[in-house]
Parts: sequence; C-alpha cells; structure tokens
Amino acid sequence: MTNVFEIGPIRPPSEANSLLLRVTENCPWNKCKFCMLYKEASFHTRTVEEVKADIDAMAYYRDRILKHKDGDDFRRDALLAEYHSLATEEERYCYQMVFHWMTEGQSHSIFLQDANTMVLRADRLAEIISYIRVKLPEIKRVTSYGRADTLSRITKEDYQRLRKAGLDRIHSGFESGSDKVLTLIGKGTTQQQQIDGGRKVREAGIELSIYFMPGAGGKEFSEDNALETAKVICAVNPDFVRLRTFVVKNGSFMWDMKEKGEFVECSDIEKLKEIRLMISNIKNCTGTLASDHIINLLERVNGNLGKDIPALLEYIDEFLNLPPLVQKQYQLARRMGFAGDWKDMNRLHPSDLSRIKQVSESITDAQEWEIMLNRYMDRYI
Repeated sequence: MTNVFEIGPIRPPSEANSLLLRVTENCPWNKCKFCMLYKEASFHTRTVEEVKADIDAMAYYRDRILKHKDGDDFRRDALLAEYHSLATEEERYCYQMVFHWMTEGQSHSIFLQDANTMVLRADRLAEIISYIRVKLPEIKRVTSYGRADTLSRITKEDYQRLRKAGLDRIHSGFESGSDKVLTLIGKGTTQQQQIDGGRKVREAGIELSIYFMPGAGGKEFSEDNALETAKVICAVNPDFVRLRTFVVKNGSFMWDMKEKGEFVECSDIEKLKEIRLMISNIKNCTGTLASDHIINLLERVNGNLGKDIPALLEYIDEFLNLPPLVQKQYQLARRMGFAGDWKDMNRLHPSDLSRIKQVSESITDAQEWEIMLNRYMDRYI
C-alpha cells in the first residue's frame, strides 16, 4: 500500500502554501453559469476514515523529511535521493507538497477541499479537524470553503463546536450581494443567506474571507452589483474581501448567454469603476480588502476597509485620470501577466514595452480591444 493522499483541483490563492486535504469531492451545487470546473463530476463526501488516512500519510512524509533536517536547513542531496526512490508519481507529488508546506509555508496551514466542505455534518467535520490538530500539531490555521446557503443553515452551536475543534477560517464565494446578479449567474444563494451565514461565522469567532466579482452583473446590473455587495459587506463586516474580476470564460454557460446577447460584459475599465463604487459605499467595517489575483487590473487595491478607504479611492482615481493611451498600455501589460502597477512599467524589457505601445496604439476599436484583453484573461480562470 502506498502512502498517498487525495488532492483536489482548486484552492484559494491565499492558501498556495497550505497542505490540501480533500474532505469532500467536487461541488454539491454545480450550477453556477460561470464555473465549469466540476461540471463533469458528481459530488460525494469522503468517509472520516479515508480523510484520517490521508492525514496519516501527510504526517508520514513530514516525519521522513524531518530526518533530513540539519539545523535550520535540509540536506538537499538526501531529500532528492529519497524523493526519486519513491515508487509512484503520486507518492512523489505528495512528498513534494509536504516539503513545500514545511519550507515555503513554514508548516503553517491546511486547507480543506473541495468546493463546499462545510456541507459535511458538523460532528464529522469536527472529528477530522481534531485529528488534524493531533497528528499535525504544528498547524496554526485550518481553513475551508463554504457556500453562503450552507453557512446560513449551520447552527450557532455547530459553529462553536467547529471553532472549538480548531476551524480558523472559512472562504466563501459570495461573488455578488445583488439578488439580481446571483440569479443571473446561477449562484443559488441570496443576499439574506450571505448576511445570515456571514454573521454566524463571525459571531463564532471564525474568520470569514468572502469573494466579490466586479462585472458579474454585466452592464445591466453593474451598479446594483457594487451597491448591494457593499450592503452585504457592511452588514457582515468580514475579515477579508477578496476581489476576483469577472471574465466570461470561453465554453461556459455565461459564454453562451453572451453569444446570444443575453449578457453584455462590462469593459475592463468599467469593472474597475464598479470596484470603486463598491468601496465608496462601505461604512463602519474593519476587515481587509485584497486584490490578490492576477485577474484584477490593479494589483495594489489592498488595505483596511475602515481607515484606508480614502487612500484606496485616491489610488483608483489616479489611474482613471491617466490619459487613455497610458491606461491601455498598462491594461495590456497587466493582462499579459505583468505584476505591478502603471508606475512600474519601466521594469519591462524595452522591446516588450515597445511592442505594448505599438499594439495599444494600433487597436482603436473598443470592442476589438476588450476581446483581446479577455483572450489573455481567459488563461487565469
């Protein structure tokens, strides 16, 4: 029997250095029109025994790797020899993940996969989390995905049980606070469920990280998307609001709607203005706004939702007040994968910058420009 553990297909970017523990497989809802990740797969939960066996495998690799530690560093030759001695590719992949968690992640956190682990019965989930704390005591943070409708149905008592077991943070793709937009994208949740569920999570002392998709309502519901999302944020006061700019993915159901004229996508700049409108309507909050994904136009829209809002609005306005051609040049650089803002464009290689300027000047048709930008962004979703 090999020592392997299941690894699902997705995790939040903020969990890049976390161990990934697959507690459920695929998505119980699986009807969102913008997401095709789980469309060909059925949802099911894994048994507590299966998950515990995976935790045991993680601890097994940790112990093997620790044998090669010399002071504050590792004996790399010994690690490589052991890695290549493993019998299967699956074992090597698990070994690599545990080593990455121990070094890059400093053994800090573990993320419970897949799309909605919170759907699991609270006593089963608490048993799994408690086992993590026993077998991997160095872990400081246990996190999970949870859908808003699921979060709204969990009792306060069950949240307290999960918090006591060691659940520290829940990530939830609210996507929008607008009931109109939630219906449009097939999210299967409501604004009231977001507020009810979010408040219960926060009251239990569990951190809440929610995701907002500017542009998800298209041109028709752009203002509603911003204002109603701000309303949810004000009502819940989540620990984190993470931006995920909406792009219609080729082959999705939203793509079919766009092709039929049932959905008119906002421009890249209109989505940024939607973010600005949302931020300007947030009051009396204390959490963090994070632009922590390459799909967002402005990387540095990060700050405290209380004290930093004026500075965030000023930063966005500074970009919006740039000459249109300068905006286009930065848009293209960013959509090609540039990490930084328009003030850092001199970091680009002169030949790349010259090409960006040439393309930005040559494409004058607005629709053609957006099509090109979206083609680049499609790689990130």
